[in-house]
Amino acid sequence: MNYEHRIKMVEIAVSDYENIRVLDIEHGNYPSYTIHTLNNIEKKYTGYKFFIILGVDTYSSIKKWKDYKIIIRKYDMIVYPRIGCFDHPIFNIEKIAFLKAPIIEISSSFIRNNIQKGKNMKYLLYIKVWNYINKYNLYR
Repeated sequence: MNYEHRIKMVEIAVSDYENIRVLDIEHGNYPSYTIHTLNNIEKKYTGYKFFIILGVDTYSSIKKWKDYKIIIRKYDMIVYPRIGCFDHPIFNIEKIAFLKAPIIEISSSFIRNNIQKGKNMKYLLYIKVWNYINKYNLYR
């Protein structure tokens, strides 16, 4: 799916929250590496502290990321649990917090795959995002 649709859905999803906004920092940067995104955000918003929030499944493959050693040295990480994945520390540092949170059995790939199969995912999405997906016939 193209970048414009993805960012528009995020904008729609957060539109009712005044303290959340979408940064269009990655547009035109392909491939998009986390380290480049973080560097660009830090340049634009000096003086702020940024955290990386990711699922434990993504965290498990962090050694494959470009400049991962710089990322883990500079940024705190909050790791969310996933079914079938375990919160084993890959790095022995305090900057990585494993959340003790309920595991929700819903993922973006689950939603996309079910939409592609023609299933109604309306109740798992913000209604305005669902309407956008239908309007542009996405994931079908």
